[in-house]
Amino acid sequence: MPDLPMTFHSNNHDQRPIFGKKTSNVLNLAKCMTENLYMPEKNNDSSHSVVLMKGDTQWRFAWKDGEETVAVKAITDIAKSTENDFDWFDAAMVCHEMTKITAKAA
Repeated sequence: MPDLPMTFHSNNHDQRPIFGKKTSNVLNLAKCMTENLYMPEKNNDSSHSVVLMKGDTQWRFAWKDGEETVAVKAITDIAKSTENDFDWFDAAMVCHEMTKITAKAA
């Protein structure tokens, strides 16, 4: 019989049961293993970025976890400046996207 996804056949009686004789520890979370057990720890040094396209100008803001306050300060300083066309609405949009990315990464 070919192996097809979602196929069930019970002709093989040599298979071991899912649980052994001691089933009292089945719900003991300290002894349960998950598929993430051997996965590496989350990288706390991950970097994120937001790109804002405004006309022919591209603004790219990059930050690492824990540097969100520094990034918002830099965005605020750019919005305060009269030397560019990056305004407060642009700053709000970038900060909103930063919040979504940071919340998703947490």
